[in-house]
Amino acid sequence: MNKQAEVVIIGGGVIGCSIAYFLTRHGCRDVLILERENFQGKHSTGRSAGGVRQQFATPVNIRMSRFSIDFFTHFEELTGQDPEYRRYGYLFIATEPAHVDYLQQNLRVQQAEGIPVEFLTREDIAKLVPQLYVEDVLGGTYCPTDGFVDPYSIMQGFNRKAREQGARIELETEVLDFTVEHGRITGVVTNRGHIATPVVVNAAGAWSHLVGRKLGVDIPIRPIKRQIVTTERFDELPRELPMLVDLSTGCYMRKEGDGVMLGWADPNEPESFDTTFNPDFIDAIIERALPRVPCLANASINLRRCWGGLYDISPDHHAIVGPVPQVEGFYVCTGFSGHGIMHSPAMGTAIAEMILFGESRTLDVKPLSIERFSTGELLHETAVI
Repeated sequence: MNKQAEVVIIGGGVIGCSIAYFLTRHGCRDVLILERENFQGKHSTGRSAGGVRQQFATPVNIRMSRFSIDFFTHFEELTGQDPEYRRYGYLFIATEPAHVDYLQQNLRVQQAEGIPVEFLTREDIAKLVPQLYVEDVLGGTYCPTDGFVDPYSIMQGFNRKAREQGARIELETEVLDFTVEHGRITGVVTNRGHIATPVVVNAAGAWSHLVGRKLGVDIPIRPIKRQIVTTERFDELPRELPMLVDLSTGCYMRKEGDGVMLGWADPNEPESFDTTFNPDFIDAIIERALPRVPCLANASINLRRCWGGLYDISPDHHAIVGPVPQVEGFYVCTGFSGHGIMHSPAMGTAIAEMILFGESRTLDVKPLSIERFSTGELLHETAVI
């Protein structure tokens, strides 16, 4: 291992790789990614549902999604990797008046940001997806430019191109401590030795708060398991099925290859780093999915196509992005609360520009600074799946 680098990035998932890509794209070649596992994307990136949407409740999240979706449109041209971006849309389904009010409130914010989202009636939804049970549906919102990508392909595209542009990555390298002089980062202590560097980016996802503690920095995120169930081949739903989000249950689903991917955020899931899939989750999610999509009763589920992964959840479900005031040269990029894949291009751009130019020039991400937790200026994203 080289014993120095201009920038060290802790975490080799999609966020770390995106940061390395944009740094090297701007000409900063001496970039080193440290990944403690023996392969990248083990806990979050490779276990993501891959959703990409602009239907958020706050302007900052909407703008990051707009930037990222445009980037995904040109991803193969820029990185050489097919992102498998499918513009099949997102459909949020409301069955209660409060859900309708909530969607319409968000709709006004989204349309003000130029998002092509529209409110659909029950009849519109039945026409869009005839397989749905809609008797209890009051309406919904649909954006045709939302969709999904392949998470691993996004990570690999950023990773490969960053390395072509000069970045390096070291696997099985765990950060043990830091060296600091006069309040400024001077290096990283790892299980493989010391690396001198003036800049460190904490992109360690669910472990980010543990990395911060080594410097006495409180990064308020929680690691929470989220589980995914995927059926065997199932042809009763169309390949171009939108990502369906049922607000009455919190269940979501989309096509994944020739099967159907289903997810649900269990509100009783405890904080932990455990990614073991619980077979009982299958019954829990089918119980929530079948009333909306009755034909799923004919689907078969194989445990080998089910998995668990980690969300890094912040108190207001917004990312925590930017320099940490207590330690000069220490940056954080974490807390995506399940939105890391879809916002990875925006975040890579923002952090790279902060490091190289002193500010994020392309996107205004000041509302996402870690200082909002001490000033009480939280953002409260409610459109969380």
